[in-house]
Amino acid sequence: MSKKSPARHRESAPAPSWFDDARYEDVRFSATFEYNELSLNRAAEQIAPRLKGILTVADFGSLVVLILLAMALRDQTLLLVIVFLIPATLLYVTNNLSSLQVRYARGTNLDPVTMGSRVHVTVCENSLHLCNDEGGQQDFDLSDLRFVHDTSDFLVAGFARRRYVFVPRSALSENRFHDLVRFLGEKAGR
Repeated sequence: MSKKSPARHRESAPAPSWFDDARYEDVRFSATFEYNELSLNRAAEQIAPRLKGILTVADFGSLVVLILLAMALRDQTLLLVIVFLIPATLLYVTNNLSSLQVRYARGTNLDPVTMGSRVHVTVCENSLHLCNDEGGQQDFDLSDLRFVHDTSDFLVAGFARRRYVFVPRSALSENRFHDLVRFLGEKAGR
């Protein structure tokens, strides 16, 4: 019978000096995590989580209007074709919503090119600081916080001027993650 070797922990690179939270006052939460294309896709899902339902209802409503117009205006083929373009466009957007959301997210600060591969988030009482492994830093005033959308695996906080912050649950303990969601939710007025 062979002996099992002890589990080896993966050696991670030491944290850069700009990941140091001592630079900030009133630090409430701090998290360091890997950021990649999967993170971008997950964040893009939560930028507008209710949009697909809204588009589906609007598409259904526009189809009902099209049917009613077709029954009332049998001779107006051109008008019916023009009105038909509305539900067709809504159907296209609904079916391609996830790729459209990712394309939108690439145009924001969530793009992995600007975020870097390792990210450090520091949440203070009145501000949030985002640093990447290349030394780039973004500062967010919590008074600009517009929304916080969370799932059991991550949260996305939306700020003014198309700026977002993604934090995975795995970067914090379960309780700290829920406390962060609650704290940011209160700051957003939720």
